[in-house]
Amino acid sequence: MALVPAAILLAGWWEQVSRKLPDPYLDEVFHVGQVRHYLAGRLRVWDPKITTPPGLYLLSYAVSPADSSLRTLRALGLVCLLIIPGIVILSYTQRQRGRREPWAKTHNAVNIALMPPLFFFSALYYTDVPSTLSVLVFYSAFLSADQQLTWWKYPMLILLGLASLLFRQTNIFWVALFPAGLSLVRLLDQGPDVARNSMYKRADGFGDSFISVLRTSWRMNVVYDPSVRDAWLEDYFKTVISLAVCLIRLATQPRRLVNVLLALVHYLAIIAAFAAFIIWNGGVVLGDKSNHVATLHLPQMLYIWPYFTFFSWPILLPYLSTLPLGIVAKISQFAPLESMLVFKRRHLVPRFWLMLASVSLACLVVRFNTIVHPFLLADNRHYTFYVFRLLTRRWWVKYAVTPIYVVCGWATMQALGARPFDTPSAQPTSSKTKPPQKQSYQPDRHLIPTGQTSANISFVLVWLATTTLQLITAPLVEPRYLILPWIFWRMHVPLQQYTATEGPNSSAKTRNRLDYRLYLETAWFLVVNAATCYIFLNWGFAWPQEPGKIQRFMW
Repeated sequence: MALVPAAILLAGWWEQVSRKLPDPYLDEVFHVGQVRHYLAGRLRVWDPKITTPPGLYLLSYAVSPADSSLRTLRALGLVCLLIIPGIVILSYTQRQRGRREPWAKTHNAVNIALMPPLFFFSALYYTDVPSTLSVLVFYSAFLSADQQLTWWKYPMLILLGLASLLFRQTNIFWVALFPAGLSLVRLLDQGPDVARNSMYKRADGFGDSFISVLRTSWRMNVVYDPSVRDAWLEDYFKTVISLAVCLIRLATQPRRLVNVLLALVHYLAIIAAFAAFIIWNGGVVLGDKSNHVATLHLPQMLYIWPYFTFFSWPILLPYLSTLPLGIVAKISQFAPLESMLVFKRRHLVPRFWLMLASVSLACLVVRFNTIVHPFLLADNRHYTFYVFRLLTRRWWVKYAVTPIYVVCGWATMQALGARPFDTPSAQPTSSKTKPPQKQSYQPDRHLIPTGQTSANISFVLVWLATTTLQLITAPLVEPRYLILPWIFWRMHVPLQQYTATEGPNSSAKTRNRLDYRLYLETAWFLVVNAATCYIFLNWGFAWPQEPGKIQRFMW
């Protein structure tokens, strides 16, 4: 039922595009020409302008081998986008079989499908939507295999991973490195619960010292991995040290090392197949390699945070609104800034020196590694053209916006530690009930959050590492490149729906309290989609060098 309104919107968008653009537009020219070669049986013909593998064309052939009309080809993206919410919900329910899922998870899945760049390209014959679907199908299968691993799930994961690579080469990070990283953390964390829990019981709130974490990780094979909700900044460094120590310890245990490699063999097989493709192809990119040369581009990890904030500011609203209020409150009370610890849930104001250091580092990255791809400022049909024209208009602008990068990144990380639903603090108290007690820390042994609880530090580190590896080698800044990092972040942001009891006993009537952020996000997505789709359809213009040919604004 939740998909019905989304399906109506998608069908209307697809119908308008098909009616106003009966001919292929922009990259559709290459994709449509190539798929028609495939549908005609000319499998060896390849357009050198196409840089991605032929997964889109193979899928089109499998779905509709006899119909090569542009209208039918464009409908493929619409169908794929309608499947995505179901796959997201399936991913949520892998660890809660038999339990009725709250409305918030369904709402969250629909919002992911309404994400503007994903929604926009669903009506065009582009690779993005089918490629995203292939990664999410793999991720759902990965969660299912982690729940109950049987022999046939190894080849299934390999086949799904290789199928995803047929759509886009950068999917290797999300079907191999990302799940392998999550699985490796779980395999390393094999120590007793008593040793694990003892690492978090320091009265000052910092947990064990660095030396104690190192010693316990080495002796007990325990990964120091608190949740983002309960973690201080220092805990991130402790987790990195703990993981490094556990890896070194693993190398000294040959039998256990073999077992870990066997548990990761399907990911290693996918990586090996991808490496073989690179050797055979002479590089990662198919076709035009000259304009897609891998280059170190660190500012990509700065641009990602305003991107997340622009699309999901309702999710970040509690943190973005609390930050200035917290600063004013701290200053008015003359509290020492040194006592404000970042990433602590009850202290939302970061330390001043940390913010200053982050902004300074961002300025250094901008100064020495800013890359403006020739395509970026040569094509005024894309919104990134206008963003970078503003950033490059005055020399100081690119430095002035670095605090925005830092604040947006801070708020994005905070959202991964939001209060989960069904917590004791969510239950009202009365004179006949005891006040809620603070829960002791229970580490997520599975290390794979599913939208219900605060993410673990290990998940944040693996997600950041995967996102970084995908983005920093791309010289071109494209909103489409950030779709998968955004989706995995949104899937793991804890939802705040919970059941509040109206009465002193468990048999009393209950009521659901909804997460207002999801409704704001839905409204925002509808506004952005309506604006960008209207502009695309009705604000056409012509280039002087191509008179009579309509150009259109798009992501």
